[in-house]
Amino acid sequence: MILGASARAAAQSSRRAGFTSVCGDLFADLDLRECATATSVADFPSGLVAVARAAPPGPWMYTGGLENYPALVERITATRPLLGNPAAVLRRVRDPFLTTDKLRCAGLDVPECQAQAPVLFRCEPGTPPQRWLCKGRRSSGGNQVHFWRASEPQASNEGQSYFQQWIKGQSCGAVYVAAGREARLLGVTEQLLASSETNERETDDNHFRYAGSVGPLPLSPGIRTTFERIGQTLSREFELTGLFGVDAILDGDRVWPVEVNPRYPASAEIIDWALKSWGPKSSVVGWHFTACRDGELPVVPMPTIDRWHGKRICFARREMVISAEFVKRAIDWNAGRPWPAIADIPAPETRFCMGQPIFTILAEGPSRELVLERLAEVEHELSAVLSSNLPRSFL
Repeated sequence: MILGASARAAAQSSRRAGFTSVCGDLFADLDLRECATATSVADFPSGLVAVARAAPPGPWMYTGGLENYPALVERITATRPLLGNPAAVLRRVRDPFLTTDKLRCAGLDVPECQAQAPVLFRCEPGTPPQRWLCKGRRSSGGNQVHFWRASEPQASNEGQSYFQQWIKGQSCGAVYVAAGREARLLGVTEQLLASSETNERETDDNHFRYAGSVGPLPLSPGIRTTFERIGQTLSREFELTGLFGVDAILDGDRVWPVEVNPRYPASAEIIDWALKSWGPKSSVVGWHFTACRDGELPVVPMPTIDRWHGKRICFARREMVISAEFVKRAIDWNAGRPWPAIADIPAPETRFCMGQPIFTILAEGPSRELVLERLAEVEHELSAVLSSNLPRSFL
């Protein structure tokens, strides 16, 4: 069983590992229904309890969003075995102050983190002022994250948000699998943010919203070692199990971890795609299962960066309804492809509000630049289909 805000990528990885899945998420998209029994849940996340109760016996895992609800994880785990991190681990590793302390004690770079709004001091002439992020305690996918403004009332943040020093650099995501206080680095990807595609203002709350990944990134020996130390430290200090992700900023030869995602991370799909050359049964969810059930970690070969892979999430720019004609075009687009070009395909007549994710575009190529170009080309062509066939398109 796979539960979370979106289960499609994990379910496809699960099928490649030879498993049959039952899923519950916000969408139950058509391509999820092709590879699993799926139920859409409107009252997320509490409605997932009913999905778990109705499903056949078996173990379960969770994807994005549920790391912020340890009580719900505990409730479902009381009725079926958990493949992943239990509630007690979630409460500790999702504490930004505790993770900051553990990483700093290990000698790693880590941004300053504090509970109270920063006090702004006058800087020396020519020195840029230090910037801070205000991050929600239950943030996921870059939501509830924005540049802190001194005009914000402190009272509105008490107990619900914290403040983290902003580090300028390349946003990336590392994917690990852990067992027995050890961790294996599976790969690192560049993160695409919604702001880079829509020119959103820095004051917008969704400026840092996750919009996709490109990778795996080629890493120098020093940077790879730092990422491995980050994973080992977190695995050892918090007893992590199975897949987990770390959002980080690459600043030259320095790596700044900014958030821990103790579950199947969205960028794992890129790593999964890159694994296809390692054999038909290569699957990050398969490795997750083995790590959680048997305590065994995979032998991960040093990746050869000869192919790049990317995904981009397309968001609704206004209210819209998906037509049957668009769905047919999307399905036809994938025909004959070993890996889909369009994923998370909604059912006809699905309604979207502005800002909701509609579908995902995937592409591969011999370089980062070519992958980004192909993602943009497919998005442009799909936009043309929407604008010519859907009177209420999101464009």
